Amino acid sequence: MTRILLTAFIFCLSFSLSAQYGNGRYTFVFLNTNPNKAEISQAAIDSLQTGHMNNINRLVKDKKMIAAGPFFTGGGVFLFDTNVEETKTILNSDPAIAADRYILEVFSTDPIPHNAVKKTLCTLWDKNEADVEMAMNYYFVRYKSNKENEDIAAVKTNRFTENLIRSVSHKSGQNTIIGALNLNENEGQLIFYQSNIEGGIEADFAAHELVKKGLMTYEHSQIYFPKGVFCEN
Repeated sequence: MTRILLTAFIFCLSFSLSAQYGNGRYTFVFLNTNPNKAEISQAAIDSLQTGHMNNINRLVKDKKMIAAGPFFTGGGVFLFDTNVEETKTILNSDPAIAADRYILEVFSTDPIPHNAVKKTLCTLWDKNEADVEMAMNYYFVRYKSNKENEDIAAVKTNRFTENLIRSVSHKSGQNTIIGALNLNENEGQLIFYQSNIEGGIEADFAAHELVKKGLMTYEHSQIYFPKGVFCEN
């Protein structure tokens, strides 16, 4: 299973975060565990999981999927170098998705340019699987727009998220924030960071100005990713 997971996480594309900002060319997918999924045998679950991982490996080799990673608590994320419509077609090829094991959220996305965030992702495509080291200290923060608030238009600016990135980097070190993405159509932002503190530094991200104002909510999770994909040491 470890070898399959390592292969699934390999990134197949290097790109400039700042150069691609504003194009909306990438697609980010949340795979949320379906609480109402059908009760099936363990053998059927194992078969679906094998097909799920094989499909991920195929999409990575086809250079359509940039990244895949699971949360510690279940579910996971996909990042594609395809537009939303192509991504939706691709997702139908996943047997676990076809079997309604996940509830999907699909977003067009751009990197958030900031001098505290690495400007490129580093490909691990040429690495031997045995040489890929899994990082256990990665965390993921999702900011979601509160669309019921009449001031929701204010969320469209990244200024508040950039201020938070600057604050966290100053407090915890320049290498803490390793990636940031903007979900287009005013759907919020995503931040990847690393921390050796058990449970991460969630309180720092809860201090986002728009969260305090009620314009956004946030989710904080630990996530598996291989070391080096964000060009970190």
